[in-house]
Amino acid sequence: MLKESKRKSSEDLGTDGGRPDLRAPRRCPQTCQAPTGGSAEVRAAPQVPQVTITPEGGGSSREIQPEDLDDEVERSLCRKLSNSSISSTGSSNVDSEDDVLSDNESKSKGLITLEHLDPGESRSWWKLKTYVRWPFNASQRKNWVQLAGHKGNFKAADKGRILKRFSENEKQCFEKLSGDVLVPFVPAYHGVVEKDGESFLQLDDLLANFENANVMDCKMGFRTYLEEDIVQAKERPRPREDLYNKMVEVNDRGPTPEEHSLKAVTKYRYMKWREAMSSTMTLGFRIEGIKKQDGTCQTDFKKIRLEQQIIQLFKDFVGGDVSIIKSYLLRLKDIRQALNTSEFFKKHEVIGSSLLFIHDHTGKAQVWIIDFGRTTALPEGKTLSHDIPWKEGNREDGYLLGLENLYQLLESISNEGTKEDTCSQTTETRIL
Repeated sequence: MLKESKRKSSEDLGTDGGRPDLRAPRRCPQTCQAPTGGSAEVRAAPQVPQVTITPEGGGSSREIQPEDLDDEVERSLCRKLSNSSISSTGSSNVDSEDDVLSDNESKSKGLITLEHLDPGESRSWWKLKTYVRWPFNASQRKNWVQLAGHKGNFKAADKGRILKRFSENEKQCFEKLSGDVLVPFVPAYHGVVEKDGESFLQLDDLLANFENANVMDCKMGFRTYLEEDIVQAKERPRPREDLYNKMVEVNDRGPTPEEHSLKAVTKYRYMKWREAMSSTMTLGFRIEGIKKQDGTCQTDFKKIRLEQQIIQLFKDFVGGDVSIIKSYLLRLKDIRQALNTSEFFKKHEVIGSSLLFIHDHTGKAQVWIIDFGRTTALPEGKTLSHDIPWKEGNREDGYLLGLENLYQLLESISNEGTKEDTCSQTTETRIL
């Protein structure tokens, strides 16, 4: 169970950045509910320019409605991407997220399909949390592909950089971060550029120095919606049939008897239920997506809640290589130390931000803090500790609690691997 601590206000904590010990015992798996989903299905695909999502059974894609952007893809959305790699800055774009926020459900179940570009055709796009960069030469970069947000959110750039669709909020975050201790742990920011009549943030491509990288996106915090999202949902408590349908598609026992009778749920109820389905509410982080070096992608983790499930996913992600886990732990330790002294972190509500884990076959490994599209500055003079439970009104996000739980899970993998190596060496010695 997470460490219990006396609830304190920002005023109680002061502004000196001091925080209590973050070493929190990990959550007891027995209190969590196991997911029921199966393994992802991998589909081979030819190298073609554009990725779209269309409804199962064919048919044309539909116009995105505001409420659609908070939907999670019900089934596994995986495919084979030959000679490709996921890029660096993840998925967050404030313009592509609605007031519920940031998950990867779609209103109708869908499959990722690849189609040639058709200038005369308008298609809808759904958020998948990661995007893919084709390693074409400079003359072919117009064929660069993304799987995050709306079409046009990301573009390729020269000199190991990428362009991310402009967000004033994220721009302000990067400008503030430029003088903060977190600079070594976020993508380097190179200002705003114009391309094809649009504005973009120019950032370092975090995969530029990796060979066929393995990438995992972990969304941090005990909630992925802003407090203002709750206020808006409560102000409009209209029961909605579409949210009820989404709920029963995932778990037909999710709605209450009254909601089953109405065949509708309110947005506020849906938001709370959706967070409780994953490890966001139990551990303070959740896995959003994984891309392996062979090009396979997996994004259906919304039912992953148990520690042992997450441990197994990390073991599979690193291919059992404990040295990579140890490298991740060293990086996380540095990140944690920087967060504890960061003025930026202290003065912002960090929602929807992720830790991006990257490694390749050479053993090189890194972790980066990405996605600031929903990170919100606090009123003047206010601060957050990020290490106490969230209660509506206190704006705490639990980021540090989630980071500590993540660290301890990886540490358990490292310790287990060390014990296995010791036993193996002892056995070999006895044989000799």
